[in-house]
Amino acid sequence: MQQVTNIKELETAVNLNGEMVVSKNSRNNIVVMSMEEYKKKLLKDKIERNLLKAEDDIKKGRVKEAEDVFKEWNEKYGI
Repeated sequence: MQQVTNIKELETAVNLNGEMVVSKNSRNNIVVMSMEEYKKKLLKDKIERNLLKAEDDIKKGRVKEAEDVFKEWNEKYGI
C-alpha cells in the first residue's frame, strides 16, 4: 500500500492509480479518484440502473413491438 503525506502526493498517486483509499486508524473511510474516473463510474452506474429497469420491464410485460412504436411516432410526430 502506498503511503502519502500531502495533497500533491495524493494527486500524483490518484493520477497514477486511478483511485486511492484513504485510511485513518486502519479504517478505510474515503475513496479519492480523478474526476474522469468519477464521471466514468457515474455513467456506468446509470447504464446499469437503466438496464436493470429494462430487464424488469421485459419480465413484467411492459413492452411494445418496435413496429407499433414507429407507427405511433409517425401518427403523432410525422416521422
